[in-house]
Amino acid sequence: MGIDTQQIPEQLVYEEFGGSKYFRRGYRQVLLGLKTEEEIMGSSIYQSLIVQAIVFYLKTILPKKKYWVPTNEAGLHLQPKENMANDIVIVEKDKLLNPQSEQYSDVPPKFIIEVDIKIDPVDFNTEPPTDVSMSYIVEKSSKLLDFGVEGVAWILTRSKQIILARSQRNLEIYHWNENVPLFEGYNFCLQDILEEEGILPAASEDL
Repeated sequence: MGIDTQQIPEQLVYEEFGGSKYFRRGYRQVLLGLKTEEEIMGSSIYQSLIVQAIVFYLKTILPKKKYWVPTNEAGLHLQPKENMANDIVIVEKDKLLNPQSEQYSDVPPKFIIEVDIKIDPVDFNTEPPTDVSMSYIVEKSSKLLDFGVEGVAWILTRSKQIILARSQRNLEIYHWNENVPLFEGYNFCLQDILEEEGILPAASEDL
């Protein structure tokens, strides 16, 4: 059964772009009284540790004087009624002129990394309900690339794949044990990062 999206509280909206509002995963349970808003706001332990490990890694390979690596659903304002939240953002310091601003950034980041999707992946306003995960990834990535971002990497924990979107290229799919290009020769291998941090067992320990 469809829901009148105009009646959904703004705090349950995760992002807004392309003329659509995207609601936080679990918003229907909140509307039905099965969960509180606080229960659907955070990331899992696994997702949080992946974000932390990647940020630590990026801080070791990127020039400290050149880049910041904001996280914690870093807000990005593309244009009126188009606002996004991002897990990990690589931004050039010389382009972000006011680092003490309390507003969403309107500066295109160099690169963005997302760990899973945070929106509810099912559109219940269609019959039957439709999984919108992939269309969301494609549309959000396209919007970011058009805004000036060089690349967007989507880390998917269930399939252990990484979807990479870059300007003027087809979507690329990597496994966690492969090197994923960032920019200017920088890259990352998620498997190595997570093993180094003890989040995943080292390959030799699986034998």
